[in-house]
Amino acid sequence: MNQEKIGKFIAELRKEKKLTQEELANKLGITKNAVSKWERGLSMMDVSLFKPVCEILEVTIVELLNGERIKQDDMKIKVDDTIRNTIEYTNKKIKNNKVKNILLTILIIAILCIGTFFGYKFVLLNKYTLEKPNNVEEIVKGLKNQKEIKINKRTILEDEYFTIENFKIRNDFKDCEITNTVGEDMAIRSYTYKCDDSGMTIGIGNDSLTLNNAFAAEDVTFFADENSKINPTAFNSADRKFFLLKNDINNEVDFYKYIADNYYKENNIFMDKRTMMENYAFNLFVSIAIPRVDEFIIIKGDYTGYIIKLINEDKQLTQVTIIRDDKSYGFITNDPRLKDEDYLIDLIGTIEIR
Repeated sequence: MNQEKIGKFIAELRKEKKLTQEELANKLGITKNAVSKWERGLSMMDVSLFKPVCEILEVTIVELLNGERIKQDDMKIKVDDTIRNTIEYTNKKIKNNKVKNILLTILIIAILCIGTFFGYKFVLLNKYTLEKPNNVEEIVKGLKNQKEIKINKRTILEDEYFTIENFKIRNDFKDCEITNTVGEDMAIRSYTYKCDDSGMTIGIGNDSLTLNNAFAAEDVTFFADENSKINPTAFNSADRKFFLLKNDINNEVDFYKYIADNYYKENNIFMDKRTMMENYAFNLFVSIAIPRVDEFIIIKGDYTGYIIKLINEDKQLTQVTIIRDDKSYGFITNDPRLKDEDYLIDLIGTIEIR
């Protein structure tokens, strides 16, 4: 069937009857827009309307479906052609509807899958997103304020050393009181010099002292804090060690550099669950374990380590850390003499670790 030809034929018959599209539509109980679409060949009327349309326009169904008047002698042939064309048209419509139904089903399934996927991602995003701490810019700014110094080891007289276990340093605090602040059974043994207005704490410990190993420790408790959304079971020590390995973080210096370039790490819905958990654990660790610093100095030469100038409310603290065989040695002090970089370098040069 030729919809365009049928449409023009309907328009001609309607005009012969001096009917408007709206009047014909009212007689049939349909909208004017439906009649307009017929006449423009954009759609075909429903089968239930064939008889009333033919009665109003005084035309046979065969003539209507052929889009032209038919002589009586040609009627039989046209009837056969009309039946055949109607069957073909109907089959085509059925086939098109099947394709439409299949496409619609695929579309619905796709929408459901996408909705489920993004719904799951939003749940993960909410669970593993740490609210951005207020001090991010300050921490990043201080750690990016970097420089390097070279330390050359030098030997001094034996009686000028202060010795703690296998750690020795020039005894510049010989007139101060010395106390053992943490017991021998602890992982970190620290000894404090206490003077009138200043002091120094020397720390000796095992590899749990180092920041990167602390991040990956088996017994990191703050991940299981009631305010945390992650715990060591969900993201265990092996997962955190893999994070360090993946990002080529081998010691504290690497870790501080990584923090300077990556803190704070934001999650998004396109990340996988593991990455979200890594970012959450990293952000949480930094927010708790990393202090606000004014300057980060990398030690090179005969020693490997770093110096950080800590920002304190009323005084500046200097923390020196030497890394040897994955163990951490060092001291923290508010002694005003160590504000002088030459003095500080000279003092560090006396360190011996056996």
